[in-house]
Amino acid sequence: MKNVAVMALSILAIVGSTAVAQPKKSEQPAPMKRAGLSPEQAKLSFLVGTYSTETRVHLGPNASKDALGKGTSVIRWGLDSMVVFVEEKSVNRVLGNYEGFGVLEYDRNESRYVLSMYNNLGDHPQYRGTFSGDTLVLTCRVPSPGGAFDEKVVWYKDGATLRLQVLNDMGTGFVPIVDQSSRPADATGKNARDN
Repeated sequence: MKNVAVMALSILAIVGSTAVAQPKKSEQPAPMKRAGLSPEQAKLSFLVGTYSTETRVHLGPNASKDALGKGTSVIRWGLDSMVVFVEEKSVNRVLGNYEGFGVLEYDRNESRYVLSMYNNLGDHPQYRGTFSGDTLVLTCRVPSPGGAFDEKVVWYKDGATLRLQVLNDMGTGFVPIVDQSSRPADATGKNARDN
């Protein structure tokens, strides 16, 4: 009987040690579930596309002609549709070979849209604003050697054309500085209507 008890204890010890020795399945948390586009982010969808651009730089009331330029604009969702990336390239006689890159997002903490823009001229303004109807209106204060001024960026759709306007206020009210028309481009980058 003593041998049976010793044998039973030995079997329990072996079974117990193998149960302890088996690796436990690691419990990893489930991946974070993304909420998808919020209604505020979805409002930015009208911007997304690849465009051929025509940019008019207003040289002021005393100028005989405004500067015209042509270029491209690629506006796309990024970071799991959390932000919109804006890539601009154009050439005109005032700005030369212009390149700009921006990140546009809806900031939930501020309850407004924020555009951080960078360009090859060394500018890096950060605009904030909201929609007025179907028009996205963003503003910022721009430091300048001659004194800071206010700048407004306005984006809206005009039929199939995406319109961008930049207006400056040097203290006497906003005046147009840049007016850009962007038309959808095909895969080669040409304006779809010109094909």
